[in-house]
This record gives sequence, C-alpha cells and structure tokens, in this order.
Amino acid sequence: MKLITAILVSLTFALQVAGQVAFKMAMDETAGAKHKRTRVVAFAGGILAMALSFFIGLSQLSQIPLSKFYPFEGIERVLVIAAAAFFLKEKITPRIAIGVALICGGLFLVAG
Repeated sequence: MKLITAILVSLTFALQVAGQVAFKMAMDETAGAKHKRTRVVAFAGGILAMALSFFIGLSQLSQIPLSKFYPFEGIERVLVIAAAAFFLKEKITPRIAIGVALICGGLFLVAG
C-alpha cells in the first residue's frame, strides 16, 4: 500500500470516529453539550466529518482491494471506544476492554 493511500484510508476512519463523537455530543446532553448552539455546531461537524469520510473512503476503494480496506473498519471500533473514553469521559469496563482486545486479535488474523 502506498503511503498516500495509507494516509487517506487512515483519514477516512479518523473522520468517521470524529463524526461519531460529534453526533454523540450533539444528541446527548450527558456528553457535555448543554447549549443548543453547541449541539447544533456539533451536529453540523458530525455531518461534515462523515461526508468527508464517505467521499475519501469511496475514492480509496478504487485504489486498494476491499479485503485490505475493510479491516480498518475494526480499527474504527477501537478508536471510537478510545475517543469516547477520552472526549466524552465514558467508562471503559473490563468487558469492553476484552472486546477491544478480541477485535484487535481478529484484525491481526485478517490483515496479517
């Protein structure tokens, strides 16, 4: 995989994570966005991040096989959990940590 392709694929999934966190902040008052204006900005940011992710990811599907692109979806799940803990102050339980470890193991088997 070329360096630029790896960067764009990584950016695709980073934008998906950012979009998910923004949507959570926009839709859930417990996530910290108490004011309507803040929630609207978070929602708009989530839409923008997800749209950019979609179009960058779509462009990369013509560059690399789906079997190499798809394992990054699993990494996205891990990053969403880490972002939820960091940005939204969500608690990561041992059960969630074990699930993340299993996802990482599966990714290693599929992509390795």
